[in-house]
Amino acid sequence: MTEAVSEQDGQRPARRARVLVVDDTADVRFFLVALLRDDYDVEAAESGEEGLQVALSDRRPEIILLDVMMPGMDGYEVMRRLARDPRTADIPVIFLTALSSVEEEQFGLDLGATDYITKPISPPVLLARVRLHLERSANAKRLKTLSEQLSRYLAPQVYQSLFDGSRQAEIQTQRKRLTVFFSDIKNFTASTAQWQPEEVTFLLNSYFEEMSQIAAEYGATLDKFIGDAIVIFFGDPHTLGPRQDAVQCVRMAIAMQQRMAELRQRWKALGIPKAFEIRIGINSGFCDVGNFGSNLRMDYTIIGREVNLAARLEQAAEPGGILISRDTYDLVQGDIEVEEREPVIAKGFSEPITVYAVRKTPAPPAAAAGVIQCDRPGLRLELDPGRLTPAQRADAAAELRRALDSLEPAPLAVASIAALAPAPGAAAGTQASRLAAVQAADTAGAGDEALPDSIAGINLTVGLSRAMNMKGFYISMLRRFMDGRADTPVRIREALAAGDLKAAELLSHSLRGVSAQIGATQLPQDAEALEQALRDNAPREGIDELLLRMEESLGELMEALRSALPPPDPVKSP
Repeated sequence: MTEAVSEQDGQRPARRARVLVVDDTADVRFFLVALLRDDYDVEAAESGEEGLQVALSDRRPEIILLDVMMPGMDGYEVMRRLARDPRTADIPVIFLTALSSVEEEQFGLDLGATDYITKPISPPVLLARVRLHLERSANAKRLKTLSEQLSRYLAPQVYQSLFDGSRQAEIQTQRKRLTVFFSDIKNFTASTAQWQPEEVTFLLNSYFEEMSQIAAEYGATLDKFIGDAIVIFFGDPHTLGPRQDAVQCVRMAIAMQQRMAELRQRWKALGIPKAFEIRIGINSGFCDVGNFGSNLRMDYTIIGREVNLAARLEQAAEPGGILISRDTYDLVQGDIEVEEREPVIAKGFSEPITVYAVRKTPAPPAAAAGVIQCDRPGLRLELDPGRLTPAQRADAAAELRRALDSLEPAPLAVASIAALAPAPGAAAGTQASRLAAVQAADTAGAGDEALPDSIAGINLTVGLSRAMNMKGFYISMLRRFMDGRADTPVRIREALAAGDLKAAELLSHSLRGVSAQIGATQLPQDAEALEQALRDNAPREGIDELLLRMEESLGELMEALRSALPPPDPVKSP
């Protein structure tokens, strides 16, 4: 059962960070909700399975407080699954546990946890850690967004080489053998002279989007857009070798011509009658490649005679054609079918240029296998899963879920603990009403006389500090302990009778954590000794002896609490 916690008056003037608490112990969830609810939107889940469901839902948290020892799926397994899923891998996770060994802490951090806090929980420490990791996560997201925005101004290979340190942002060039690609849309400027700027922008951007995707698929370095022209090269910063670079470049050009046939059909359906065609020129040879410019502004690009020749071949190509030079042909022969054409007289070149035309291949069907297309009023969809990376698939799935949610009626919201007020005739003293009452009392300064000077078996100074020095809230924690922990020895014996040592260990572990949180002195030690014996599968005689000792400590503490605490004030129904 998950519990959504919001502002008590139901109004949220600004979006607050969402915190997910995953703990199988109701007392711990109650404590953490009270601790965090003033500053954050808190949702509580009582099992690892439910916590994962919330993390993957549209209520995705900004941070997760995760218990380690839980029945069913424990915290370690939840952490593994969170780390494996691209949708949740970046959520910071703080482990909360009574397991305090260095090995346990190291294990949790190795799984990907952000931090590790041992129980009993210190409120100032927890609040400081939550605030710290939320700030770090927000800063990391801002940097990621900024870097992604900046990356769009660079070829992906250049962006990656800068971030992994293999390339520096300095004025430096080198001479390398590259294959250079130029393309443009035939008569684009003249054909669109009377168009509105928005129409030209739409068509060009849809064209560049498709061509850029193909370039990325073939490993090309996209140099620049010049009007309707595209400049691409192969061989830097990464290369497959001169021959394979050339083959990839020509295959990319063929794919672009095929994609252009699809774009013409799409544009026609949108009311654009002009059948635009592209011309492509490709040349291979040694070029200067690197950073050109100044220390204030530089550009990663290519220059040289071979670059100019590729541009001249593009101008000489037929609409819908691909023209390659002799140097490129020498590299791709045997892999690419070509036809020799008449030599080209190119501006800036004294001798005629030997050229070859790449043979046209039939365009593929408008919708390839696995591609989902839909184009109707109010709905336009084209989904090609084969072209998406795993991370892009996860993002696409999230977008589609949001689209579905906008089409379907919203499900009923999960009841808000903070907004729950007792209905007429409902029993007083529920978790929500008690929490609201004690916090209101503390705010008003009431309840100062309610807490005795001492209670046998409890260090009140420690316990009160762990309740943020809120006496009314601390008394509420003590009452919850009285209400929910008296039967723990019975439940442990039932688990032992059923042969379920793990369940008995979890019960002991839970009692240890909660009793330590309220400041109990002897009971946490006895519960820990029993927990360790159960974990080590000690002889049954020793377990029974430790269980009896823990039961005696619990009984003495319960009797002391009943004697010392004042009777609870009933919460009046409205």
